[in-house]
Amino acid sequence: FQKTIMQLLISTAFAVPIITMSFSVMCLSFGKHLGKSRSSAIRNLIRLKGGSSDVTINEELKPFYALGVNVARQVGSDLKDILSKEELQSMLQGFNDSMLDKFSLDEERNLLMKYGPKLNEVIQSRASEKVEKENAKAANFVADYLTANPGATKTSSGLIFHETLVGSGKQASLDSTVLVHYHGKLLSGVVFDSSVDRGEPIKFPLRNVIKGWQEGVSMMKIGGKATLICPPDLAYGDSGSPPVIAPGATLVFDVELLDVL
Repeated sequence: FQKTIMQLLISTAFAVPIITMSFSVMCLSFGKHLGKSRSSAIRNLIRLKGGSSDVTINEELKPFYALGVNVARQVGSDLKDILSKEELQSMLQGFNDSMLDKFSLDEERNLLMKYGPKLNEVIQSRASEKVEKENAKAANFVADYLTANPGATKTSSGLIFHETLVGSGKQASLDSTVLVHYHGKLLSGVVFDSSVDRGEPIKFPLRNVIKGWQEGVSMMKIGGKATLICPPDLAYGDSGSPPVIAPGATLVFDVELLDVL
């Protein structure tokens, strides 16, 4: 289920799950479309507290346990940091009741019509608060970086460009296809993706990547190295790419331009 950051970079848009009124309907339909035998297996897992660590899942049911893990990965990464444990338990109870057909489809729709708007309001408010915290953390990081690195510059777009080794070859342009090595890091210093660690540089059209790369790499020449600090507007915005990249995250890339093709 994992993607490298460059697979994400080359995408022009991302479908980030947003909790809406359709989510519970999707869960209900999901179980029904699997057929009676699989739906029954999933329901048995839900009865076991969603596969908590104190429950033993036999080998026959483990594929369905894995299915539950996958559903949690697809949805839960956006929720774990903004919902309390009590709220998560309520969500799981709703999932459980829907899968076990404890109410009719009409009753389910009425429930979603009544409480869906409030849910969206809460989720959006908490997500906004998280983005604001990310922005404050990024502002402090950038200020400290610029103080510690006099050679770094902030462009009009908000990109921090710090050339650590001046190249002597051809300069890249927005129309170039480039070959690069890179480390992608969070502000904490954690490397979330690295072509260097994989031992294989990556080639891509510069127009197909995030704006921070478009601007920063086009300022480099072959053989050059630079650190690019990309604010969310030049990276993945307020949606991010959970669970690796948080909403509103500022990202740091150490880039070496190997060739301009």
